[in-house]
Amino acid sequence: MTNITHWIRFEHAGTIGFGTVTNDAVAVHDGDMFGASTPTGVVLSMDHIKPLVPTVAGKMLALWNNSRAMAAKLMQAIPPEPLYFVKANSCYLGPGGIIRKPASYDGKVVFEGELGIVIGRECRGVSEAETEKCIFGYTCINDVTAIGIVG
Repeated sequence: MTNITHWIRFEHAGTIGFGTVTNDAVAVHDGDMFGASTPTGVVLSMDHIKPLVPTVAGKMLALWNNSRAMAAKLMQAIPPEPLYFVKANSCYLGPGGIIRKPASYDGKVVFEGELGIVIGRECRGVSEAETEKCIFGYTCINDVTAIGIVG
């Protein structure tokens, strides 16, 4: 069985940090979460930290229309290649954050659970066989869309 490390970014006493989660505590680390990091020996209770988004992302690439069932339901053709779009850095919201729809919008809002793949190093021009080496980990994402604004 593979031992899975659960990483977390957090805020504590006005400082942003990261570490590994075990039970209800975080073992704080120094260094680079995606590279060389070492435990500091400090352990914080989950009750004393504010969880943050997993990383300060440079960008988020998302698949559009990647579900054949949804395409069939919407009577849309299945594209020959996956269609991607980029989400702005301002769209990220940490755990417990309040989701607000645009003030001028009174239409339908859709919430979808998604799998987020966190890339931990540059992943450009790599072969399919090399992609796994670029993956740092996985996270759950609540993808929220004001569906009437999408066009």
